Amino acid sequence: GEAREITVEGDEYAFSPESITVQAGEKISLTFKNMGNLPHNFTIDELNVGTKTVAGGSSDTVEFTAEKSGTFTFYCSIAGHKQLGMEGEIRVQ
Repeated sequence: GEAREITVEGDEYAFSPESITVQAGEKISLTFKNMGNLPHNFTIDELNVGTKTVAGGSSDTVEFTAEKSGTFTFYCSIAGHKQLGMEGEIRVQ
């Protein structure tokens, strides 16, 4: 079936939106747009999701199916960025 398209924007040092809700088993096409000046990425460890690290003004899209329910953190995996507040949460219902 069709993937649900979600766009998350990131900059220094925040994501918009800060929270996402998806359904368990739903196919997701997630585009991360870097609106900042520094390189950033979008990572969800528990769901094995990660975009490429992209320069400011660039984007990367990943497709995934959230197989397990719960609330998980998404963040930028570049050293120090999560600690500076570049994180949010994804709820899988």
